[in-house]
Amino acid sequence: MAMATTAVFNSRDLLLQPLPDLNISPRRTTSHALHRVHFVGVLQPWANFELDVMNTFNAQTWSLQHLDSRITGPAAAGSVDEEQVFVSNERGVQGRLEGRAGLVLGAAFRVQQLDLVLGDPRGALPPYRGYLRQPDFVMKTSSDVAKIVGEGKTPWIDEHDLDNALWNFEAGLNGRLFRHQLGQTYATMFDSRAHTYIGQIAEYMFDMRLKYGFITTYSHTMFLRKVDVGWAWGLEYSPVILHSAVGSTTGQQVSVCQSFFHVGLLALANSDFDTNTGIRTQRWTERFS
Repeated sequence: MAMATTAVFNSRDLLLQPLPDLNISPRRTTSHALHRVHFVGVLQPWANFELDVMNTFNAQTWSLQHLDSRITGPAAAGSVDEEQVFVSNERGVQGRLEGRAGLVLGAAFRVQQLDLVLGDPRGALPPYRGYLRQPDFVMKTSSDVAKIVGEGKTPWIDEHDLDNALWNFEAGLNGRLFRHQLGQTYATMFDSRAHTYIGQIAEYMFDMRLKYGFITTYSHTMFLRKVDVGWAWGLEYSPVILHSAVGSTTGQQVSVCQSFFHVGLLALANSDFDTNTGIRTQRWTERFS
């Protein structure tokens, strides 16, 4: 029998780690959960996202406090570092992201003396009294102020494939190209599946007046940032970050927790979805039948 060896991790180490693979049940949901909401603003890539993540990471003065220890090598097989909980629906996937990424992020933000934690949106103040929509995630402060909103989907449904939706959007294969005039600014957009995929989270970002959001299937995560493109409100989207990605500080690959940490710091600095810029009456999302 192989002897177990352990490694200890501080906040920096933990954020660079990949997430374990989900344990997906053969008996699981079979229908997609895309809402009938279409994002109609400008959609464009978030330039230099991975480089910015690494720059944020390298600019930190990291606490040396040990936050975790893990079994390494062959003895790690079957340990709690692997998934021992099965998932079969969206709620289960959400719980595993909170349990895996949320635990790491909460500990890292706390030890770095940053006031942010991931969890259920019911724990955050609503944007106004009587707000009825329920996002899947928020990142909030200790004062219960939401800073980032998130939406989760199951990774085994074809319609939830973030990578494929973005590939089609960027290749221009999944919709019709049209020109949209806003004042003196012309923005090129695609009426595509990517716009439908993003519609729900874009609606939450506007409702809650939050500049940052994310969509995740646990396996794939994409971050969103509201920007102004001329007179138009737009969204920038990050590359899709794989749950299995090992983070780095000098290469081209970042981990999902490393990315959450970066976007969290941006949101703590300024999370406001500014509606005072651009054309006040412009459309952001549309519901369709």
